[in-house]
Amino acid sequence: MGKALRDHYLRIDPRSLGLFRLGMGLVLIYDLLRRFRYIKEFYSNDGVLPNHNHLFNLHGAQVWSLLHAFSTEGESTFAFLLIFVAYLLFALGFQTRFFHAVSLVALVSLTGRNILLENAGNYAAIALLAFTFFLPCGSRFSLDAIRAALAARDEKTAAALNDRPVSPDDELDAQRLPGWTPTSLAAFAVLAQVAIIYLATAAQQKGAWRDGTALYYGLNVERWVSREGAFVRHLSPAILAIWTRLLYLAEWGIPALLVVPVGFRYTRTGAAILSAFYALTLGILFSFGLYAWTLLVASLLLLPKEMWAGLEGVPSASRLRTVIYDADCGVCLWLSRVAKHADLRHHLTFQGNDDVSELLVTGKQGVYRVPAPTGLTPTVVLDSVVVADGEGHTFTKSRAVSEVIGALPLGWAVAWIFRVPGLSSLWDVLYDAVARRRQNISVLMGKEACGITAPHETDAPAGAQGPKADDEVAPAIRTARIGTAFVRELAVGVVFAAMLAQTSVANELPYKLAQPKWLASVAAWPRMMAKWDVLTPEPPKDDELFVIDGQTKGGRSIDTLTGKDPVLDPGAMRGAGLGQLWGDYLTRMHEKEWVDFQRAFRDYLAKSGPAWDEKTGDDQITGLDAYWLKQPIPAPGAERDPAAVTKEKMFTHSRGGKSGVNAEKIMPLVRPDLNLKR
Repeated sequence: MGKALRDHYLRIDPRSLGLFRLGMGLVLIYDLLRRFRYIKEFYSNDGVLPNHNHLFNLHGAQVWSLLHAFSTEGESTFAFLLIFVAYLLFALGFQTRFFHAVSLVALVSLTGRNILLENAGNYAAIALLAFTFFLPCGSRFSLDAIRAALAARDEKTAAALNDRPVSPDDELDAQRLPGWTPTSLAAFAVLAQVAIIYLATAAQQKGAWRDGTALYYGLNVERWVSREGAFVRHLSPAILAIWTRLLYLAEWGIPALLVVPVGFRYTRTGAAILSAFYALTLGILFSFGLYAWTLLVASLLLLPKEMWAGLEGVPSASRLRTVIYDADCGVCLWLSRVAKHADLRHHLTFQGNDDVSELLVTGKQGVYRVPAPTGLTPTVVLDSVVVADGEGHTFTKSRAVSEVIGALPLGWAVAWIFRVPGLSSLWDVLYDAVARRRQNISVLMGKEACGITAPHETDAPAGAQGPKADDEVAPAIRTARIGTAFVRELAVGVVFAAMLAQTSVANELPYKLAQPKWLASVAAWPRMMAKWDVLTPEPPKDDELFVIDGQTKGGRSIDTLTGKDPVLDPGAMRGAGLGQLWGDYLTRMHEKEWVDFQRAFRDYLAKSGPAWDEKTGDDQITGLDAYWLKQPIPAPGAERDPAAVTKEKMFTHSRGGKSGVNAEKIMPLVRPDLNLKR
């Protein structure tokens, strides 16, 4: 029982970690690409917040960012490209530990460069990246794992390629692959962090969450809702009420299932399913930045070992393929070895082209021979790799490559590229060009043309290049491992304590933990602010809109945020939101605690806007007024009241827009509660 509890709370399956790394890398890339279009507005000195203005207004707050060193739009674009490379290599699992750290630093820098854009999604992503850094995220489904496997098993024949390890997990334990950590406090911290996010969110929710209207009101907030959410909000209030209650129950159910000390296979799987349901709902229906997609990939961390045991090594009959490769080609053998170690479910059987009188296939009884398909001839296998399926069909050139990729995990996402009509012919041309030079490529790679590695590589026995078992490790190395493990556990403990204290301080919870300054700094510097406030305590009952009433030199009235005439009716702007980043930024411009950042924003608006590049002549902005509009969201089943709109003047720049000069003279130039100096 003690071992079972240890495995449940202090271990995460390396395959779950590998899948999380791949998913998290893709989420980070998606987040970077959506920010890319706003480089000028949010990450350069020509935008809403120049770096010097940002640093000045922080007033000593514990915020840092490498992006503060990049001022122009071009410089920031270069920085984004570097971050993209880091994210991509992290997702692929190349030098995983290093690029994991670089990706974490990059995300903290993106967050710290403009803190008016940060939200619960940034906090969740940074926290999970920080904790999983101490775990072996590159042990499976990564380039590092394939490199280690190639070093550990030096297959030279088809028989060796078809010899699969019986117990991958035991093999990993014994070999101590780089980064492999069988038991760690970091695993507990990761699971606890996921549980705390849901628990803290649920504990703060009330009102509309209790009566079932939370989803309805949330979907009617234009700055949040997605296109899909705008469609879903037309469902009946009864359906939305049921959906709301299911989300609320999921938030309570996930932590409960993670804590239950029995039935681990079912409780962990149930928690993963509920987490995916919650995350997909928020991710598809709303635009909350990283939040929903981070929770979605976090659900992969909850997948239990038993699920993988029932999946790995269990092939699907429809995806079984036999790969006939050139036995006299070093690079062909190497590519077959790579495919073997990427083949999670053992869909591929390998066969050299030196004997094609029969076909090797894999079944329940192992590898056996069947009559060769009609299309499998000695001439064909000399000119191309050949792949045969279970129905006797054979494929060559790029289509064969597509069949191999399609048999690998998630290969369907790439395999189709080789089958596109027209494009497939170009792939065939490229394949032929490489095939003609395969012997030269083999030599350049240090392989013999006959498919065997060069003499300096074959002198050692198979597996000699791989990691050594613990009992073969030198005492000095073993001592170093113990020391680094102690430092790792200590670092995890400090970060976990900081997150617990920060969670209790940043959220409206019934308990507060002591938070000394040094512990607060551990959370603040990497922006792990742990404020889990998505849709808490309930969605707003008002739809709100930031409107600019600008006047051009030629007398035109323009909203530089939209590039159109100012619309002082939130209902008329339904479906025309500016996106999550602008939505969060404009909302904070309305909040009193961010008033220090308003001057730089006004200067930006006086020159341009997201839909209004800096103009000259009659299109030059001569003055503007900024308004914050509110319109009550009607109760379920009721209609919006166009007349029930309240306007609050935020500020005036120069002599204001048309309404600031005429119709709105009675309104103050600035909000009196801010006492803002102009």
